[in-house]
Amino acid sequence: MRTLFKPVFGWRGDGKAGLEPFVHTGADGSWLAGAVCTSRRVPARGVVLLCHPFLKYGMHWFFNHGYHEWLADAGYHVVGFDFKGFGRSTVGGVSFAEDVIALGEWVRDCWPGLPVHVLGASFGAFHALHAIATGRTAFASVLCDSVPATVARFFGSGVTGAVMRGMSTSRWADVTGTRPIFRSLPLPDGLPRLLLFGAADPFITPAEVDRLRDACGAGNVRVYPDCGHLEVRKAFPGAYRGAILGFLDHSSSSKGHHSWHRTQ
Repeated sequence: MRTLFKPVFGWRGDGKAGLEPFVHTGADGSWLAGAVCTSRRVPARGVVLLCHPFLKYGMHWFFNHGYHEWLADAGYHVVGFDFKGFGRSTVGGVSFAEDVIALGEWVRDCWPGLPVHVLGASFGAFHALHAIATGRTAFASVLCDSVPATVARFFGSGVTGAVMRGMSTSRWADVTGTRPIFRSLPLPDGLPRLLLFGAADPFITPAEVDRLRDACGAGNVRVYPDCGHLEVRKAFPGAYRGAILGFLDHSSSSKGHHSWHRTQ
């Protein structure tokens, strides 16, 4: 994967002050590097697992934009990690959803009394949805910022896009986590969800957003005008933070310490 995604993978810059690094080994053998920022309130309200976009900065995309600061101020432990192949994380398998599952289990072991929420941006949201669909992980809620509908559209028309298109329609689509997000919907009953989009996002069409409204509930899908992919944060910073914190606070309070579990 490092070869296929060479322009993106491999950033290993230093972390920010106030973050505690860790390494967790996933079920597929990948060493997943991460960092924790603990809540600035006692007691903490919950834990937020951050799943980063497909950018060279990996988990540091969130930290560079200060997510850990305002989430910790609001009473949440914040856990970021690099998907396999990004930063210092190694490659032991082919499914990024496995990384979300592994870190979700690790977080619950670290804070067994707190609700665990997953916040994914773009590529990270895509694989968080696939992880939930496996039935092997449990979260108190899921929040997706700019989740693309398909990997084919996300990676464009070049060589990588051709590979992704072929993989997403092959018998390897499930194991590699390249199938369209609609294959992992609907989400389980009782699992709070919030999906945020810019109206000009090139990686999802208005018709696909309507499908998400049907699958996830119209009130759980919000579209912001005059902005594109991952641009709601910049165009509407106050509304963006307010939507996320309001959703997390409501989910933490209404769910208590009971994460959704699928029965096998």
